[in-house]
Amino acid sequence: MQDTNIPFGERDGMLLRAFEVENGLACNCVCPGCRKPLNAANGGQKVIPHFRHAQSEDCISGYKDGVRRAAVALIAEQRRLMLPGYSRQVTAMTTSGHTLLRDVTFQPTAITVEAVERFVDLGEVVAHAALTAFGRQLLVRIKVSARAEYERCQRLARIFSSSVEIDLSGLSLEQINDPVMFEWAVLSDPNTRSWIRSLRGEMLEQRAAKDLAVEVIAHNAQWEQERSRLQAIENERREKQEAEASARAIALAAHRKAQLAAAETQRVAGIPTKDDREERQRREELIVGQTLRASQEWGGKAVECSACYILSPPGTQFCLYCANETSTMSLIFVPSDVMTTIHFRMRSSAKPDRSLRMAPTLLVQPEPFTMD
Repeated sequence: MQDTNIPFGERDGMLLRAFEVENGLACNCVCPGCRKPLNAANGGQKVIPHFRHAQSEDCISGYKDGVRRAAVALIAEQRRLMLPGYSRQVTAMTTSGHTLLRDVTFQPTAITVEAVERFVDLGEVVAHAALTAFGRQLLVRIKVSARAEYERCQRLARIFSSSVEIDLSGLSLEQINDPVMFEWAVLSDPNTRSWIRSLRGEMLEQRAAKDLAVEVIAHNAQWEQERSRLQAIENERREKQEAEASARAIALAAHRKAQLAAAETQRVAGIPTKDDREERQRREELIVGQTLRASQEWGGKAVECSACYILSPPGTQFCLYCANETSTMSLIFVPSDVMTTIHFRMRSSAKPDRSLRMAPTLLVQPEPFTMD
């Protein structure tokens, strides 16, 4: 309907609405696009006033050319225009992968137009209006159809001048026929305009990018300092672990040597490693004996081997009896009354079985414990 119902007719170089002229051919108007005679349809009460071609035509530019020319004429007449607001976000990435953000915005601004050139051919594209304001040029395109004008806008964006698109494609014939509503849509409505290119916005983005570059340098320096600090801590921790592992290996080697010497002493002394007792019973009695020794002789403290479960004096680094390479020593406290309960505990304890499984053979036999 927009292509056939034409909102503006031209007479004597002026664009007029249908309700402003006589009805029918008496309007003496021609199409703004093809220059052919128009009929004014303004006599009905149900139909919105409009123009249509007096004879069937293939013209499709009457609607577009009329609305564009009327919009440009309104800007030239009023010598004012509301510029759209601006909102962009500038980002920068730090070495650590953190994204820094800076919002670049400014509000819609009303300007006074000093001069207007209409339909200026810029080579690759036509600016429907070239305005001069504050000594600077502003290019304007009037969009009147829903069809995208991406390529034209891209051509306009390549020109070193600020440019704005005013989108009137959503206006109905009734809204175009209303002078007040049409003026608002062309000159002031923030919803009908957007930047194709804003030199002011680009300048603010460049400033923001420079500020962010400074922030990135500071952030990277701080991050590098923190990374170096953490790396130093990690190096110190690793060196400490390596030193502890080395010291432990040396101590363990010395301990094994002492164990072997003690085992040889026990062998020479004729201390048996086995007797007629069943292995589990013998291992249980060794565990019980050392537990009682801890209660009576070591002040209720001892360290327990995680492999053989036989207690050693507190402060012992390695098990005095087994040679399990992965065992650890844990401090435990033995109650003074353990003597009255230890045998009952062992009956349901899994420690003797685990001891035999983890350390089937003891290098050194604990000395037998006897109560005074």
